[in-house]
Amino acid sequence: MASSELSTGSTSALLRRNGSVSSDVPKERRFSTAKGLTENELNSAIHRQFREAHEGHKPHAGLDPSRASTGVVWCTERAYEYGLLDDPSKWANLGQGAPEVDDDIKGCFQRPHSIDISVNSREYGPTAGIKPLRKAVADLYNAHHRQDKSSKYTWENVCIVPGGRAGLIRIAAVLGNAYLGFFVPDYTAYNEMLSLFRNFAAIPIPLDKKDNYRIHADKIEEELKRGTSVILTSNPRNPAGNMVANPELANIQNICRDRATLIMDEFYSGYNYTTDCDGTVISAADNIEDVDTDDVLIIDGLTKRFRLPGWRVAWIVGPKEFIKAIGSCGSYLDGGTNVPFQEAAVPMLEPTKVRGEMKALQSHFRMKRDYVIGRLEAMGFKMKYLPNSTFYIWLNLEDLPHEINDGLNFFQACLQQKVIVVPGIFFDLNPSRRRDLFDSPCHHYVRVSYGPKMDTLKAGMDGIERVLKLHKAFTDKQT
Repeated sequence: MASSELSTGSTSALLRRNGSVSSDVPKERRFSTAKGLTENELNSAIHRQFREAHEGHKPHAGLDPSRASTGVVWCTERAYEYGLLDDPSKWANLGQGAPEVDDDIKGCFQRPHSIDISVNSREYGPTAGIKPLRKAVADLYNAHHRQDKSSKYTWENVCIVPGGRAGLIRIAAVLGNAYLGFFVPDYTAYNEMLSLFRNFAAIPIPLDKKDNYRIHADKIEEELKRGTSVILTSNPRNPAGNMVANPELANIQNICRDRATLIMDEFYSGYNYTTDCDGTVISAADNIEDVDTDDVLIIDGLTKRFRLPGWRVAWIVGPKEFIKAIGSCGSYLDGGTNVPFQEAAVPMLEPTKVRGEMKALQSHFRMKRDYVIGRLEAMGFKMKYLPNSTFYIWLNLEDLPHEINDGLNFFQACLQQKVIVVPGIFFDLNPSRRRDLFDSPCHHYVRVSYGPKMDTLKAGMDGIERVLKLHKAFTDKQT
C-alpha cells in the first residue's frame, strides 16, 4: 500500500485483505501536539475509517462538525459491518442513548398502546404546541419546583418541540450575537446547533478529569469575565454521569442572573440518585426568581425520563419573550410536534403520577448502575467516581494495554465480541475544527450506557470481559 493512500485515510485501501493494515507510518501530522502516540493508534483500521468519515480528523484539520454529532449512528453502522443486522438479538448495544421502553419496571405506569386520534389533531397544530400540553408542563414545574415561589409558570412559558435536537436548533435560531460557552465533554448533538448558525461564536470550556468533569461556579465566573453571554450545558451531564445540584446550581444561576442566558438541557433530570431515589428531580426551575426575567431556558421531554424516545415530544420552558420567538421559528424550521402524541401526553404529566414514576425509575436504574460498576471494577477498572445521575458511565481506558487503550480501538475490539459502546471522541465538541483526534481530552474514553435491560447489560459486561482477557488486561485481577 502506498504511503499516500495512508495519509489520506482511504477506507477502501485500509480494509483490503480482510481488514489488514499496512505498517507504513502516515505523513507527519502538523496539527497534533499529542506525545507518545503508539504505532497502533497511527495505523489502526478503525482510526483510519473514522478519519475517512470525519473530514476534520484527516491529517490537515480538526473535527468536522457536520458529521461529529452522528456518533451513535456511526457506531451502529460499524456494527452492521460486523453482522448486527443479521441477528440483533445476539448483540449487546450499550451505545444507544435510550432507556428500556418496556412496561415491566416495578412501580412505573403503563404507556399507551393505542392513541385516540381526534378530528382536531388531523389539522396543523400550533408550532408552539397545543395549549393543554403547554399548560400541563407548566403545572408540573410549578408543582415540583415552584410551590413556595410567587412567580409561577403559565402555558405561555412553555413551547412544545419535536424532540431535543429540534429544541436546540430553535433556541440557536433566536439567539443574538454572542459568545456561547459550551463544555467538553458533552452531548454530541450540540455540534449541530453550534455549527449551523453564525449568530454566535462557540467557545469550548474544557472540564478537568481530576475534578470528575464537574461544572463549578468559579469556572462559570471565569467564562463570564471573558465576555461569554450564553452558556449551554447538560445537567445531569451526558456522558460524565454526574450533575450539579443545589446549592451549587443555585450559586451558578445567581452568578449568571442578568449577565448571561443559561440553556439547561435537563433530559436526564429524572435519573437522580442523590436523594436516595425518593422521586426528586433536580432542575434549574427550583432557583429561578422570576420566570419571565431570569434568562434560563430549560429543555426536557418524554424521551428519557418518560422512556418514550420514539414519540419525539419535548418542551422548552423559559421567559415568555423567549418562548414566543422559539414557538414562531418552528414555522420555518420543523413545522411543529405531532398533535395526536401531544394530546396523549397530557394525562402523563399529572404531578403526583410523575413523582411516583420518578421514584420507581430512580430505584430501577440505580440498581443497574451498581451492577455495571460492580462488574467493571471486578474486571480491574478503577472507577474515579460513582455516577450520581443519567444512565451513563464515562469509562477511562488509559490503564489498558496500548492496543485497546483509546476509544476507537476499544470500540472495535468490543464489536468483535458483539458489544457496542461509543468512543469518547464523539463527545469532544469541536465545531471550529481546531483540534485533532489525538489532542482530544476524550481520546482515551468510551461511553457505556446502562439504559438497556438487565440481560443486555449482562451480555455486554461478559463481552467487555472477553476483550480484556484476549488482550491480557489487568492480568493481576484475572483468575
